[in-house]
Amino acid sequence: MKRLYSAALVILLAVGGTSHASDAQAESDDRKIHHLVVVWLKQAGDEKLRQQYIEESKRLAQLPGVLAYHVGTPAAIQRGHANAALDESYDVAVSSVYESREAYEAFLKNPEYLRVAQQVLRPLVDKYKVYDFSE
Repeated sequence: MKRLYSAALVILLAVGGTSHASDAQAESDDRKIHHLVVVWLKQAGDEKLRQQYIEESKRLAQLPGVLAYHVGTPAAIQRGHANAALDESYDVAVSSVYESREAYEAFLKNPEYLRVAQQVLRPLVDKYKVYDFSE
């Protein structure tokens, strides 16, 4: 009898754990996705190329699923003391927000995004870093 209760408890926990895992996945799919790209251009510090990247990049703000889209250059904020964590070596940064994981994944497959990213922006880029997170 004790074995029967133990087996029933194990099954109940396993089924309950699976349900919670799928609930957590569904919940994370509904959360907004933030996408941050930090870009170093092939011609670092070139103001004309920075502006070209910014203007060409703005087309992406109109694609489906994009809630917010911001692109700019280092802010050069004056601070009271040096901060080793501060990195102003990049040329351009892009911050965008998507309504869900599904919307972001669709954005990444959108033919206009692929065209602009591969044919227009990447030829200007030496390296870049991408940071994605959900709310």
